[in-house]
Amino acid sequence: MNVATAKVADLDALLELILEYQEEGEEYEVCPEETITDYLNDILQDKSLGTVFIGRSSSGSPIGFCIVYLMPSTFEGTRNPTILDLFVRQNMREKGFGRQLFDHCIRWAKEQKFPRILCTVQNMNMAAQYLFEPYEPDSSGWIQYSVDL
Repeated sequence: MNVATAKVADLDALLELILEYQEEGEEYEVCPEETITDYLNDILQDKSLGTVFIGRSSSGSPIGFCIVYLMPSTFEGTRNPTILDLFVRQNMREKGFGRQLFDHCIRWAKEQKFPRILCTVQNMNMAAQYLFEPYEPDSSGWIQYSVDL
């Protein structure tokens, strides 16, 4: 798999992958394409929000993506790269592509001189937990809650 920083020209391939990603998330409704397109355009055009990586096969077909958000930290006075979204097409799983995307994110964060990269996964997402298992879990003591509005 070839992993690269996504550009606006990759928007159609990313949209295709994100719609598949959303369809797998049973607890969420699929967003309208226009909403996702606007959201992706914001990230692709404003590097202060984060970076999107896209993985493609040797023939150029999109296999997966990862979005690294730059989450602000008032305590540290900086932004921390945080992976919330990492997806590999179902028929391409268990071939090491998720690991390649994740490792690419780690290399990118090191090149950008960030001291760490954070990953947030749902406690029922065993595949993601398996992917991140070789790394130490966050011991900061923070617990994440969600308030539906």
